[in-house]
Amino acid sequence: MTTPAHPPLSTLVPGSSFRQYTLLEQIGVGGQGVVWSALEPREGRIYAVKFNEIMEGDEALMEDERTAHQQEQLIHLRHPHILPLREFGVESNKRFTVSPFIAGGTLTQKIRTSPPSVEEAIRYGMEIASALDFLHSRGVIHRDLKSSNILLNLSNHSYLSDFGLARVVSTSTLAFHTGHGTPPYAPPEQNRLKEITPKSDIFSFGILLFELFTGQLPWNGRKQLGMEQLHSDAELPDPREVNTSLPPRLVDVLRRVTSANPDLRPRSAGEIMRVICHLFGVPCPPIDEGEYDEAAAHQKDVEQLLWQGLAQWKATEGMYNLGLTRFAMADLERSHIDTRVFGGFLLSQALTYGYQDDYWWAAVSDPRERLSIASLLLRRESDVITSRILDHLTADMEIRAFSRGLPESVVMALFDIGTRTGDNDLRRRILQSIRALVPPSHTWGGKKLPLNIPQIQQLGDLALEDSASGDAAAELIGHLRAAPAVQVITNHHDDSRSVDALLLIQQTAGSLPSFVKGGIRLRLSLEWVFQRLIQKPVSLVGAYFMAFLGSSLGIAVQVYLTINLTGLFDSARIAISLERGLITGFVFGLGIFLTRVAVERFHASRLLPRLLFGTLTGALLMNLALLVFHILFVRTPPQGFLIIASSLLIALAFAAGGLTRSYLFRVFLTSLTIWGTILAAWLLHTRYASSPEQLTPLFRYDYAWSLTQVALTALGVSLPIGILGNVVSLTLQKQEE
Repeated sequence: MTTPAHPPLSTLVPGSSFRQYTLLEQIGVGGQGVVWSALEPREGRIYAVKFNEIMEGDEALMEDERTAHQQEQLIHLRHPHILPLREFGVESNKRFTVSPFIAGGTLTQKIRTSPPSVEEAIRYGMEIASALDFLHSRGVIHRDLKSSNILLNLSNHSYLSDFGLARVVSTSTLAFHTGHGTPPYAPPEQNRLKEITPKSDIFSFGILLFELFTGQLPWNGRKQLGMEQLHSDAELPDPREVNTSLPPRLVDVLRRVTSANPDLRPRSAGEIMRVICHLFGVPCPPIDEGEYDEAAAHQKDVEQLLWQGLAQWKATEGMYNLGLTRFAMADLERSHIDTRVFGGFLLSQALTYGYQDDYWWAAVSDPRERLSIASLLLRRESDVITSRILDHLTADMEIRAFSRGLPESVVMALFDIGTRTGDNDLRRRILQSIRALVPPSHTWGGKKLPLNIPQIQQLGDLALEDSASGDAAAELIGHLRAAPAVQVITNHHDDSRSVDALLLIQQTAGSLPSFVKGGIRLRLSLEWVFQRLIQKPVSLVGAYFMAFLGSSLGIAVQVYLTINLTGLFDSARIAISLERGLITGFVFGLGIFLTRVAVERFHASRLLPRLLFGTLTGALLMNLALLVFHILFVRTPPQGFLIIASSLLIALAFAAGGLTRSYLFRVFLTSLTIWGTILAAWLLHTRYASSPEQLTPLFRYDYAWSLTQVALTALGVSLPIGILGNVVSLTLQKQEE
């Protein structure tokens, strides 16, 4: 028994590469092989690649060698009704053959879905007969002639394909059947492993003709004539039992073609078709046996594909799909396609398959048409397609610029998918996309919402889920100011989740409906403040530490440069500077920290209260720090307004800096303010104070110092405070987004 050397076929996946091809999708399977469609990007063509597992064992090795030898000869065959073999070989433990992709499907599919008329059946028979006689004239026996190995293009011309069992025979060497083949079509000699001759294909051709004229196999496939003839004188059933309009003598012709004795069968398929044409009283249609023009056939197929596909798409109100392979085939001709006619249709296919959807979204120039296509596809309620549509809708600046936002039908369709899907991440994305694409309501209940009342109430239920999608639902409620949804939440018994949801609503909308009770509002306010104070604790600790460090260094520089000690690098000088810097910096840094927390952590609150609270809180602590500094170390209680005013200005600079995301701007603003207040306070003191105790400046300097010396020292104080005091961001991630 032979087994695969490896399981290579299972490794084939869409989008993977095989040689120069990119695999698209599996389009066929049978026996030990599979057929994939594949794009050859350099040529811009779609091919069909058939893969077979390589078996182990001597017998399998001989079979592979025979197959390679046969295909080497078959690759040069060219006939208008034989599918050409482009290349073959073995790679990565897979035997493969490559042929052009034919878009019309198989003759089997044609017979089962739309049985051919007599005229079509005769034409197909003539084309296949022409291909068979061509093969036989070159010593090639197909050995697996059947309707599923006849491919049709979109003009309904046939191509004989799949030469996996074909054999090249000669007059000097006898070849014998191996038993392979498809039972309903196989002649008795193929089942007996007898000699291979063209008469074997003639038998299979007779079964195929029966199928063409009746729309089914003999006995509807329940029995196989070739097997019956092994032990009886069985004959083909009369096709008139299925189709009474057929000529009476047709059964005699087909029984001769399918005779158990190969010698009694006609010599050629063409001879059979001439007799059949005579029976039907029609002239035999001529067969053009000129050179196969693959490029022309491909171009004609694409044209037929577009027009037929567009017609079916319109007839099914946007529900028709081309199939990925056929869409890829059309996409390759995009430069020749009139997007005004086919753009919407091809965009729907691109979004369905996720193939070149960026290009086709942009190719449809009218944003309203893009929305119309999206609306059609949303009716399919496919999570994958919906996800692609969301990506395009949220990235489309023209659609986002609509003053009224998305059409109500699109919003409702998206919401319905979001509530039904089991994918929580998709639900979150849908709710966030609706929020991004629908303009906000400015008052509670003051605008017609894009969702109906049951959906709004359902939105309230979603907001009660403790999940990312639940948070997105709460934010959407605040965005739409949907009062009925808030009512659903306030009536819920789970206080913890209700509070979280209401907090998100309040943060998004800036308020809550008037019917929310005062007790709930107070609890929400306290909870909101508490959450802002404890979120991202690492950043809180880091921000205070850096503010403390910067303040300590700045004040230490001030002490170090102004202390009345002679040795510049004296250890006592360094120790005193650090001691005074750390003590003062502990409180001064706390003032910087609380100012920034008030402004940056409560981003959703109104601006003026945040600025006032942050500035006053910070100024109070900075003033306290400087008071301690002057009492403990300068030993002169401060007098006048300069320290108070300077503290307010510095705190205001840190508060204003918290409104911007630019770190460099914050450093510049706060450092400049600290430097300017130190310098201004000293100048005011020296000019207007009648004694050293009056109009106490932030820091004291030697009265003999020049203004430049004071300015440089003040710069050494301000830079560490400004740089380190702003280095850690306190803004919460959701606010930044």
